Amino acid sequence: MEHVNATEADLEFLRKDPPFPEKSASIVSCLLEKIGIVENNNFSKLGFMTIISPLVFRNRKRLDHMKMVAENCDKEINRGGSPCQLGNEITICIFKYAPELHFKS
Repeated sequence: MEHVNATEADLEFLRKDPPFPEKSASIVSCLLEKIGIVENNNFSKLGFMTIISPLVFRNRKRLDHMKMVAENCDKEINRGGSPCQLGNEITICIFKYAPELHFKS
């Protein structure tokens, strides 16, 4: 939040559907980088699967579904865009292919 001079109000946008305003999207990008889904300002299929696998590894069908999500998002997410835009693109793509991961308030 300090890096982009975000406020608590900027966090409130994360309760809504993406795309998020720039500061909110930057926070998402930062969080995704911290957990390994963003690496070198790009979507990481490996990072996504590392995070999601413990949640679905006992269910082969769900694991295969998440692999498909990772493959599709890897193809669809623009390379070399702004870090803020990356947070939006990743969130939109994951929710598009795996709406069950969208925890709405």
